Amino acid sequence: MGPFDPQDPTSAHGGAQPPDVETLLDRASVMIERSRWAEAERLLGEGLALDPRHPDLMTELARVRYLQDAYTEALHLLRGVLAQEPSHLEARHLLSMTLSALEQFPEAEAVILQLLRDYPGSATFLATYARLMLRTLQVDKARALVAEALRRDPDNRSAIHAAALSDIVEGPGSGNSALQRLLKEHPDSHTTLSLVIGSMLQQGQVREAHRLSKDVLRASPDDPDALQRVKLLARESHWALIPLWPLQRWGWPGAVGCWAGAIAIGRLVDVRAPEWSDTFWLAWLAYAAYSWIAPPLVRHFTAR
Repeated sequence: MGPFDPQDPTSAHGGAQPPDVETLLDRASVMIERSRWAEAERLLGEGLALDPRHPDLMTELARVRYLQDAYTEALHLLRGVLAQEPSHLEARHLLSMTLSALEQFPEAEAVILQLLRDYPGSATFLATYARLMLRTLQVDKARALVAEALRRDPDNRSAIHAAALSDIVEGPGSGNSALQRLLKEHPDSHTTLSLVIGSMLQQGQVREAHRLSKDVLRASPDDPDALQRVKLLARESHWALIPLWPLQRWGWPGAVGCWAGAIAIGRLVDVRAPEWSDTFWLAWLAYAAYSWIAPPLVRHFTAR
């Protein structure tokens, strides 16, 4: 976190700082950029020992928690910052991202929209809103927000980050270079991509999630979590489960729709082509049995 810049709403909160605290804060920010969480926490802890309620130190500690997926702890710290200093920009910005990670999407959107009302020209806040829309798989809206952010500031790192993310989410086999750049330049890229993969799974987009997880693994081959995720999603997207795609994509609503459609088609076959009636119903019963038997068998044998 650098010195306060009144032209940049995402810069550190202003005000005179004790030199030792400011030095520790700057050194901790460098460690965060290098993804050295333990060292960053140590430095921030030293600063908080000097000033336990320092809002910038607490915000940066919340950032470290956020980047380590400890979202509840990050949220607690941010609430503490905003209780004493409601206008703290970094805390408000990070609060929106933390609420998004906790799947509290309406609250996250309310925070980022208020920031955009306060700073309508901020490409950084537009990019954060775009990432929230990606999190909820509103890709078209995300792309529009990214375009506006890049129009306002073509070199904004957050906007470039959001643009690359939307390209990765949209395009199969999208450029690995974009992903490599994200993972190198943005320490929270792993978190963002993991959240997008989780959203895809919640929406039943198993194959898309598997494709994106493989891109992440190729860019970070030493990440054990990325490897485990690819293995799990490989089972869920196995070729033997392709016939069950409607059930994977829409879950119980898809199953109900399939049953209703089968009954409607079966009755039509009974009336229009009774000679095919037995064949149709046998095929449907076989499909129903397959939907129960195939998934556990695939998971059992691919787990070996």
